[in-house]
Amino acid sequence: MKGIFLPALVLALGLAAGGLFIGEGISGRNSGARVISVKGLAEKEVSATVAIWTVGYRSSDDELVGLNEKLKENTRTVVKYLTTSAGFEVSDVAVQPPSIQDTSMMERDKDTPPPPFRYTGSQSVLLRTNKVDAIKPAQAAMSDLIQQGVMLGNRSEPSFIFDAINTIKPGMIQEATRNARIAADQFAKDSQTSLGKLRNASQGWFQVENRDEATPEKKIVRVIVEVEYEVK
Repeated sequence: MKGIFLPALVLALGLAAGGLFIGEGISGRNSGARVISVKGLAEKEVSATVAIWTVGYRSSDDELVGLNEKLKENTRTVVKYLTTSAGFEVSDVAVQPPSIQDTSMMERDKDTPPPPFRYTGSQSVLLRTNKVDAIKPAQAAMSDLIQQGVMLGNRSEPSFIFDAINTIKPGMIQEATRNARIAADQFAKDSQTSLGKLRNASQGWFQVENRDEATPEKKIVRVIVEVEYEVK
């Protein structure tokens, strides 16, 4: 029988974790076979595998040589803090080039007094590490750097990344496909038909997002698969 047999849109909530299923209807395809198209969702909570954090600091001086020495000393202090107190690996730390500004070249109103120092400089240390759990304790103890005379720059929030999709990909696709089958079975039952052979299957993009604002080191991974079955 050609044409639309039973157009419908079904939302079925399964018992599987994260099970959101969408049935998109039964339609005629190719040689008149009736086909049901459904989607299955799989979700998984994971921990970030990589953290990237920039620790910035600044100094001032009337002489470039003096400014350079202050920045170098601050750099040594920050690197020592990250690799000793915070427990990160030396190989995870990269010192970034400094940025220098001559304040005497800045425009200002004639009644505005000049800055206390001619030169200001800022620099940062970039940390990329798989010791994700050590980041928040290191942030909380940054007052140690201030006590050692480091003038910290603008606060930089760490970025947390999950780069191990391939380790969970097969299982999540399997779960999403299973959830799609549950949706298809329910759809067929409600429409008083029975499922036939699998006609087609396609996988959507994997989506990774923070679980919430308070715990960006925790991620929610989602994937949707779309499958088509013949119906009898």
